[in-house]
Amino acid sequence: MKIRKAIKSDSVKDFSSLFFSNIVQKFFGLVREIVIAAVFSSSLIYAHFLMLQSVTGIFSQFTSGNSMRANLLPRITKIIEKFGKISLHETDRTLKPIMFWIFVIMQIVQTIVIFTLDSEYSNYLFPISFLLSAIVCFNFYNSIYLTILQAKGKFIEYSVAAALNEFVVIVFIYPFSLLFSIFGLVFSRLFGYLSIIYFYVIPMQKENNGYNLTLGKDDFNIPTLILGNFANIIIFTSRIVSGSDGGDSITYFAYAIFLLNAILTAVIANVSTLLLKKLSVKKDSKFMLYSLLISVVVGIMLVFGLHWYGQKLVELIFVRGNFEPSDAIETTKYLKELSYSFIFIFIATTFFQPFFSLKVEESNKQRKDMSKIFISTIIFSIVFALTQDYGVELESLIVIYTCSVVSLVLSIYSYVFYLKKE
Repeated sequence: MKIRKAIKSDSVKDFSSLFFSNIVQKFFGLVREIVIAAVFSSSLIYAHFLMLQSVTGIFSQFTSGNSMRANLLPRITKIIEKFGKISLHETDRTLKPIMFWIFVIMQIVQTIVIFTLDSEYSNYLFPISFLLSAIVCFNFYNSIYLTILQAKGKFIEYSVAAALNEFVVIVFIYPFSLLFSIFGLVFSRLFGYLSIIYFYVIPMQKENNGYNLTLGKDDFNIPTLILGNFANIIIFTSRIVSGSDGGDSITYFAYAIFLLNAILTAVIANVSTLLLKKLSVKKDSKFMLYSLLISVVVGIMLVFGLHWYGQKLVELIFVRGNFEPSDAIETTKYLKELSYSFIFIFIATTFFQPFFSLKVEESNKQRKDMSKIFISTIIFSIVFALTQDYGVELESLIVIYTCSVVSLVLSIYSYVFYLKKE
């Protein structure tokens, strides 16, 4: 009876919809990466594109994804619990000026990176940078509305929307890559985000009955934005270091990280989303324990699985087209060496969630202190790595392991603080 009751519970149903959506997304993402590997492999133009994308990716973490969810989900969930319905009329009005400044900042940063690279492909990189800036803006815009869907408990709609984005990408990525080369990667992604706006955001904007949801500066708490997406910030930072010599190592890093990140987003991130939503309403120690256990078990299984079957997996997925067996060997090396760091990342992701359920005003000092330590760790590890003559592969590993271990320590501290507060 207990098992049957558990299967029918809302938490299990919500996790199932998120999990299967992520499986679909990862399948689509896998197809995307297969196409990219076959067409571009470890080419220099793709390596330089990844440097640009990595830089925009770091900034994107402050405006979308887990960080945005960590900021908004607890507050909006509590509002919906109290008032039932919300109006999104004012919400949309406040987002437009923010998107403008995001675009401007992104463009300035990317221009600096392009000049630093001094690439022979600069004529391609400048127009690509404009498109990447637009993508960051649309991603931010969509993240707000998709977080509202989660707060409403509409995990099926959220799951379909997220999967739709990736589906549109894979429909266009191959023909666009053949027709427009590296531009095709950006066009296909842009079409994906626009599809979410058309099918989900625009209909949601018509919801004008209920509590008038407004967004202010407290909803974009910088420390929470940093801590809420610490994993992706670490990943993108390490990826930049792997490409700091202007060579092709960054491509192997990117292929390896895709496989590792698939587990993070398919399992750990979904468990964390449900954990945060539950804790935003009431304390649930049992669900916290289950979430932590899942993180540990999945992390250990990941390490052993990749060490036994890593190369076969890489060869099966990527070796075709311009991606050769020698590329598979380099990717596998990165895959195995990076895998241990993801155990720390998985556990830290889980430990942070109870802390994010606390009101910003009662935990703001701790958020600021932890974010300062995290950013300082990022900067210190980058400076240390790049001032050594270890080679970009080892230097990128120094960054990801240093930052992931420090993040784990911070997450444990955040959980201790949560327990004292509760």
